[in-house]
Amino acid sequence: MRRFLRALAIGAIGAAFISCSSKSRAMSMTSALDEADRYIEQGYPKDALKVLSDCEKKILNPMEAVGVYKRYAALDNKKAAERVLKKNLKKNPESPELNAVYVCFLKDSGRTEEALKLSKILRGSKYGGLYSELYFHSLQAPQDQSQRVQDFLTEDMAALYVDAYNSSGDNAWLRNAALCSLFKGEYGDAASLSPDGFQSPSDAYFWATVRYDNKNYGEAAECLLAGKELLQKNESRFFDGIKESRKVSDIECASLLSDCYTIMGEEKEAEKVRGELIAAITSGSENEPASQAGTTKSLLGTMYLNSALYALQRNDERAAYNTLVFVTQKWPDFVPALIAYGNFAYNSSRRVMDDPLTKSLRDAGVVSTDMKRFDELPRVSVSDALLRMKESIARSHNDSLYVAALELEDKIDDSSDERARLGRMYRVLERNAIAADLYPAEIAQYAVHTLLRHDRYSEALEMFKKYLVARYNLGKERDFEEDLVLALRKMDLWEVEYAAYFSARERETDLTKRLYEYAVYESGYSSAYGGSEISPAAATQSAVNLAMIYSSTGNKDKALELYGRAQSRANDNYLKSEIMYRLACVYDAKKEEAAAVKSLEYSLYLNPANGKARLLMQKFRK
Repeated sequence: MRRFLRALAIGAIGAAFISCSSKSRAMSMTSALDEADRYIEQGYPKDALKVLSDCEKKILNPMEAVGVYKRYAALDNKKAAERVLKKNLKKNPESPELNAVYVCFLKDSGRTEEALKLSKILRGSKYGGLYSELYFHSLQAPQDQSQRVQDFLTEDMAALYVDAYNSSGDNAWLRNAALCSLFKGEYGDAASLSPDGFQSPSDAYFWATVRYDNKNYGEAAECLLAGKELLQKNESRFFDGIKESRKVSDIECASLLSDCYTIMGEEKEAEKVRGELIAAITSGSENEPASQAGTTKSLLGTMYLNSALYALQRNDERAAYNTLVFVTQKWPDFVPALIAYGNFAYNSSRRVMDDPLTKSLRDAGVVSTDMKRFDELPRVSVSDALLRMKESIARSHNDSLYVAALELEDKIDDSSDERARLGRMYRVLERNAIAADLYPAEIAQYAVHTLLRHDRYSEALEMFKKYLVARYNLGKERDFEEDLVLALRKMDLWEVEYAAYFSARERETDLTKRLYEYAVYESGYSSAYGGSEISPAAATQSAVNLAMIYSSTGNKDKALELYGRAQSRANDNYLKSEIMYRLACVYDAKKEEAAAVKSLEYSLYLNPANGKARLLMQKFRK
């Protein structure tokens, strides 16, 4: 034990001696470098070089090498400066500090190819921006367009952008990195790159769109509110020398913000945002875009239209009327507004108050408060709506508007002659045929819908199948059904959903399942979420039909999940009631009585006239 303690004591003394020696040597190097600095400042370069030459022999770590290098560089002795760096890089080849300093030396010396080659080792380090800078400077403008946009959206390029951001602090580099993830549909990865603060309104707007696409609507709204604050202050916290490549308008911010609130179910907040912008434009305190063209026109028109639809939801028909009239006059070719105006015209023309009591009061010359309020409701002539539509069609040749006008004419057609109506539909097909059995998509959809509405199933199926064959060249080398599945990504969503409907009627279960799965999970951007979300573009009824297929083929749990998602997005109480009834059926099959009863109670609450739900409820009450 005594020997051990003695050895321990000797070891401790030795360690202390080494420590003191190391500190002493470091102090000696520091003093020598300070001495060299004094000689440089006083104009004695020879004396400084003598001190540095001595120091060069005693360098033990990269930071000391950098210190000696800096003094040689101050004396403009490039040969000695480079010698120090190369010699110490041999000893410490992985040192990021030495490599970064040598890269800068080579770059400043005009040896950019050497600098670029050496700087690769810095990628991912805090000096990675040096490689990014050299790489981007090395790129030549493509003369033959051989460098595609995709070449700048790879994973390797994303790392370069992040390094450039770390060096410069410019959020534009982070936006570039996010685009690499967005290009691959990796919305979560893109959102994770969001900076802590925004440098301009357009910066805030970009990150709001990223969060929106990642379904972080609350976070997207926070970004937009920050951008709105920057817009109101007319303040851009960009660094000196960095300019915005694109200005974002408050119309874009307000439009996306109102969409965020709408999706989160905060309709009042959404209307407040729209109302504030509309009021500002109306009062002149906010400049209305002069061109009124392109994206800005569409966004502003959509905001007015959404305000009108919100007013209709609240039964404020006067406000809806005023807004719709304004929009259709301001933008006479804005298709969604013209269609909404046509629907308003049709509904207002059918509004009657003809109960016996009202008739008797009118005959007696008496007008009640309710009658007066009804008489004062705004009305739009259907002929006026059709005239506006047809004038716009003559200017724009828009197929969607053309079909909307046809459907409105069908609604007001009092003729009971089915043959005449179908004859008109076939004449529309004949006038708009592109080739044999091929028509504009909107017109083909109108024709199929019309045939089904008149119970002409066989004609609808034949016409639709010929249309698909003509448009996508199906059934030439393989079976029609096989080609149909292979062509899904080229097809419009309505075509996929109609194909699923027809295959279901033909009892082709496997094909129906595949078509509905594509429509529900893979269309639009929903596939980026791993196939668990219903595509925003897909019809809720498609999700209901797919859930029914899952249930009938034994996948009860998946059916329950999809029914639940479909119920949460359905707006119509009758459809919600039907979904809850079907949920109850699945729970009943799984012997989960409590869940089945709860679903039935909600189904009957939504629609007390749901006979199927009431009948099933009796089973549990016995």
